[in-house]
Amino acid sequence: MSVKTLADAPGVSDPSEEPRPRFTFGALRRAPHTGLIAVLIVVVVATALRTDSFATTTNLINVLRQVSVTAVIAAGLTLLMTAGGMDFSMGSNAAAAERHADEQAAIAAAEAKAAGAEGIDPVLVAATLRGLLDGRDAIVVDETITHSRVVKRHVQTSDPDSYFYVQGGLGQGIAVALGVKLAARERPVVLTIGDGAFAYNPVIPSYDAAKAYDLPLLIVVFNNRVYKSMNLNHRRFYPEGAAAETGEWLGTDLHRLPRLAQFAEPFGMHTETVDAPGALAPALERALKAVTEGTTAVVDVLVTR
Repeated sequence: MSVKTLADAPGVSDPSEEPRPRFTFGALRRAPHTGLIAVLIVVVVATALRTDSFATTTNLINVLRQVSVTAVIAAGLTLLMTAGGMDFSMGSNAAAAERHADEQAAIAAAEAKAAGAEGIDPVLVAATLRGLLDGRDAIVVDETITHSRVVKRHVQTSDPDSYFYVQGGLGQGIAVALGVKLAARERPVVLTIGDGAFAYNPVIPSYDAAKAYDLPLLIVVFNNRVYKSMNLNHRRFYPEGAAAETGEWLGTDLHRLPRLAQFAEPFGMHTETVDAPGALAPALERALKAVTEGTTAVVDVLVTR
């Protein structure tokens, strides 16, 4: 008895007998992005021929090093999308919109609570800065530590090159802000910084550089009179240690420091010390006006936490 296969059925051919597609230059020309690839090849070849150092091993390694991060991210996102790890459906977009709305509601609630607080909450400082900087194309350089999330969440810089967080060890914030101002002289530059980080900075040389090279900054100090990050780490790693038992958190109390804005006075800079919510917005407005007129301004804000 013979066994009929699908290929024996009328009108059905054997897949193994189907002609396989062949590579042709016509198909290549019709492929998407062929023109861009051709232009890239021409540019690479022309550059290699015109520049002796382009095709060297050192330069090629440097090019690969520069594109490596982008390549790794692109490969990772490609794998994530092909594996179904990213959902671009309408339902996913609706869920994202709902999460965004919830976040905006939470931000508004936090700012309403801060506005009604007895002292100056860090959220109030960040929200006031946002309103003050709106429409000014400002750049925020941030060297707060325990307040960094507050600054990022409530100042809400969203334009390209409008927010820089100071990386690495403490004490670089003023210098980074001066560098940003040097690169973008036409834009107001605001440095948000904690009192602990401020104490790590080379304040006197930085103020001298700001004045000598005409680089006015608005420096806003979130002053809670404590090395809060160190204090929190004491509590985290030694919850039953000597400090917790005695209440003496050695090396973290900054109440003995003089008013931080005063360090700028010998340089003729604008200074403000703010300890009441009602005085915050007017002080920041005066400070920004001084910066607009070409003078660095330092606003020392005594926050409650």
